[in-house]
Formats: sequence, structure tokens, C-alpha cells
Amino acid sequence: MSLHIERIGQGEPLVMIHGWGMHSGMWMQARDLLSQYFELHLVDLPGMGYSENLDVYSLHTVAEKIAEEMPSNAYVLGWSLGGLIASKIALITPIKKLILVGSTPCFVARDDWQQGMPSDVFESFFAGAMQDYQGTMNKLLALIAMGSGNARATSKMLREALSLRPAPNQQGLLGALDILRTGDLRADLPRLEIPTLLIHGAHDKLASLSSAEWTVQSLPNAQLLALPSAAHEPFISHPELFSQEVTEFLHA
Repeated sequence: MSLHIERIGQGEPLVMIHGWGMHSGMWMQARDLLSQYFELHLVDLPGMGYSENLDVYSLHTVAEKIAEEMPSNAYVLGWSLGGLIASKIALITPIKKLILVGSTPCFVARDDWQQGMPSDVFESFFAGAMQDYQGTMNKLLALIAMGSGNARATSKMLREALSLRPAPNQQGLLGALDILRTGDLRADLPRLEIPTLLIHGAHDKLASLSSAEWTVQSLPNAQLLALPSAAHEPFISHPELFSQEVTEFLHA
């Protein structure tokens, strides 16, 4: 299968990976700012946007597929589910630097991991996605924006961005949902020695700030930027600040 990867801008390659149920059109504001400094490789995850589905959909196969098709020794940035995938890419192929936005090494709570989303909340929230994708996404986009300084405007921008491309196929949604449900890279973090920046909204309702604080302690070479007035989507609520911090970190 082929991945849809949009390439824009000039400079060193920066691969950007979106979140669950979405597509690379979600980067619309940050894309225009970052493409002045980098050659952006905007990935549509398998089964989403314009990308075809993978036969075997797992954290490893998705990361492997993106690693095959992206430029060597690139910068990689992932948001939410995309951050989990970006971390896996960094574990299997050499990259220059890693940026994790509103992400966590393990999305669902475990007995030894209280920083994740309670599993009953996760299941009840996402269970409706197969029957009612649009309804689930509307709830998800409202939750993503909740807590940011301008939640209503941000939620509207997210909905507009989402409508730019076709809805994902069922296999892609289910496969990516299973990665969120079962993915757990906590034990692998000490092996990620590349410079890493975590950008996290202090009011994030989907990936807790405490999970980012735990992650930055577990990575050998990482820093955390917590944005006090942001939620799960800092690149939409604070595009200029987001792009500036990304650029400064990658050029440092």
C-alpha cells in the first residue's frame, strides 16, 4: 500500500504525524509557519485521509511503513497517537530529533500506570466510533479543545480542518484505536537517547500533564514545555508560539 505524504516547504525534513481518526490537514496553521523553515512531510496515517489501509495494523507496522517512506535522518514530530508512533519510529530507525505533542507512552491506565485514561472511560468514549464516526469525532474535538483559552473557536477550527478530507475507513479506525488501547512504550523510553521536546497543554484532557512529566524524567535527553493556557491542540490554539518553539528546538 502507499501512504499519502504531502511535501511542502524547504529546508531540513520534518515529518509530522497526526492523531487518531484524523489526517494531516489538521496541521493547517502550523504548516504555513513551519514550511518557511523546513521541508514538511505531512503523513496521512494508514486508512485515514488519502492513505490506503495496511493489511496488518499495529504500532510496529505503522511505524515501519512511515520509516520506509520518509527521508533518512529526519526530524519527527507526532501529536497524540502520532506521538506514540513517532516514538516507535525513533526506536527502529535513526532520526535527528523527536517532538511529542500532547502525547504519552501509554494512553490507557494500567494497574501500575495511573497517568493514563481510565479504561472504562476510554472504551465508552471510543465504542461509538464504529457506529457513529461523526458524532464521536464531534465529541472528541470538543474534548481536545476543552480547557484551552478559546475552546469554542478552536473546536470550530478543528471541525473545519477535519472536513477537508474523507472520513477514515473502518479498518484504519479500528487498527489505530487498538494501538491507543494496547500501546505501551514506557519500558523503551530509556533507549531513546536523541534530543526530545515534549510540548504539552497544561489543560490537556486526553493525555495528562502528569504523563508528560513522567515521560520527560524517563527519557535520557528530553525537555518539557508546558503551555499554561493550552489543551490537547497547542498547534491550533497557539500556532505562532508552537511553531516558534519547534523551530528553536530543531535549530538549536
